[in-house]
Parts: sequence; C-alpha cells; structure tokens
Amino acid sequence: MSAKGKSFNDYLMEKLKDPELACHFISEAMIEHDPEYLKVALGDIVKAYGVGYISEQTGLGRQTIYKMLSEKGNPTHKNLVAILDALGLELTVKPKKPIAS
Repeated sequence: MSAKGKSFNDYLMEKLKDPELACHFISEAMIEHDPEYLKVALGDIVKAYGVGYISEQTGLGRQTIYKMLSEKGNPTHKNLVAILDALGLELTVKPKKPIAS
C-alpha cells in the first residue's frame, strides 16, 4: 500500500479510466505489432472499467470478453471496435510517411 492507502494496481486501474491515457496505452500496443501486448493493454483497460460495464455497453457476454482477452483469445475486429467504442475510443488509420508520387 502507498502512503495514501492505495495500491499501485488500484492507482493504475483508476488512471486507465482516463480516455487519453487509455488511447496512448492501446496505441503503443498497436505500434509494437504485438497482439499479446494489445490483448494485455485492452484487458487492463477493460478491468479498470469493469467487465460488467463493458459487457452492457457492447452487448458482448462477460465470458466472451474474458475468452477473447485470455492468453489463447483472438479478438475479432468487430469486438475490438465494440470495446473501443464502449471506452469512448475509435480505431483510425494514418500514413506512416508521405507516399512517393
């Protein structure tokens, strides 16, 4: 416990509810091109909000959410977009660098 009575995990879960921080966390995971890192980042943010809340917002069952974010899980594009939407985030694409004409 910290001096203020919160564990680091509690502090982290509170901070991950900030859409800006969640956005940066997920963006970094995508930049790394590591699907496992993306699942962990998304899973941490889902835990911060609560699986029940995300389930209600997305229409996905709690078990479906747990399964897709598990070690062997594989979130579909549809489910990823649904979760991001519930978090107030959106998936976008931008060029890395200008394309030569």
